[in-house]
Amino acid sequence: MLLWAAGPSPLQAQPSAPVVLPLVVHTVHVDGEPIAAPDFIARRVARANEIFAAYGVGFEIANTLPLPAAHAKLKDRPDRDALARYAARGAIDIFLVEELADVDEVGRMRRGVHWHARTRPGSHFVILSLLGGESVLAHELGHYLGNPEHSETPGNLMSYQHTELLPFLDPKQQSKLQRALRHYLKSRELKPISRPAPK
Repeated sequence: MLLWAAGPSPLQAQPSAPVVLPLVVHTVHVDGEPIAAPDFIARRVARANEIFAAYGVGFEIANTLPLPAAHAKLKDRPDRDALARYAARGAIDIFLVEELADVDEVGRMRRGVHWHARTRPGSHFVILSLLGGESVLAHELGHYLGNPEHSETPGNLMSYQHTELLPFLDPKQQSKLQRALRHYLKSRELKPISRPAPK
């Protein structure tokens, strides 16, 4: 049963042959140990795949790398910008940290963010904190894939108002996703692991 059918119908449902995008996961290590078990990120990738399957997109962890403990707690914009040195073209970089402070509201902690580094034009990536639930990665990937705005519609992937149904993208958001995807693939900013064969 496809729960996304309760929301707006996808423009192009290609669950059998998605474009599979590589993820490079950078996990903070403290005293030589990762701050989270591999299953932590694996569950969030699985959730993203469940959500994006309706739109012809999938994700696969292509590499996992340790991140120095100096990046465990990100307090401000320079802390976030400092991650750009580890990002590279070809894949979506995911940085898993202990704490991610809001840079606009003092005292507020964030679960995740799609960040554009100011120190390296064109570099952007996803940062997740240990507070992030299983759909947070999918939400941030939605930002990465062409949807920077939030939605006021309950249950929408880009909304903060959750429902019991699988989060969905509306037709306008789906169009933005497809445009962003075409741009990333054409520019080789993202190099897919696999993509649908031409019909």
